[in-house]
Amino acid sequence: MQHTHTRFKLLAALVLIAAFIPATQAAQPLKVTELFSAVEANVGKQVTIEGMATWVCPHMGCKAQLTDADGQSKTILLVTQGKSMPRFAPDLQGDTLRVTGILHENRITAADLDEHEKEIKNPSPAEAHSHTHGEGHDHAKGGDDCADCPEKQKPADPAQVAKARETQLARIAKYRELLAKSKKGYLASYTFEGQSWEKAAQ
Repeated sequence: MQHTHTRFKLLAALVLIAAFIPATQAAQPLKVTELFSAVEANVGKQVTIEGMATWVCPHMGCKAQLTDADGQSKTILLVTQGKSMPRFAPDLQGDTLRVTGILHENRITAADLDEHEKEIKNPSPAEAHSHTHGEGHDHAKGGDDCADCPEKQKPADPAQVAKARETQLARIAKYRELLAKSKKGYLASYTFEGQSWEKAAQ
């Protein structure tokens, strides 16, 4: 009986101590630069980031570019709309957002650049698109065009298409130089598939 009473007293003491221990705080969201400083460890994982929206797709609201909210970094992350995530509103540009999602890595090889260059030089009518939809922290195609972009329904301006083609070819030439210096034999392209977002508290 004495032992039982002692155990209850010990349990009561532990409960009292626990009441004064602060609850574990949720992990703080990562800055964009923090995400990329440990990029290999973050690929394929669900993480929460916080950054300022420097650009939002004006056509569909399906993508946004984020950078560190303090404005001290030029590192940019391209965030794409996941299946369950609401679209970004154009007026969010300049706001600080908190986005939870998955970081994806795409590897670009010399063969990929060859294929992309061939597509640019010999585009099909459906691919004649005179603008891009933002660039993320990558070394390849930048932001992919929105699949349902209204601009794809308009006749392409030949001058704009030619200018866009020259820009894309120059970009590929730059990536070939980077690839030649890469010890891995490939370049990495990163996009962030958003699952949810909200405005960060000011």
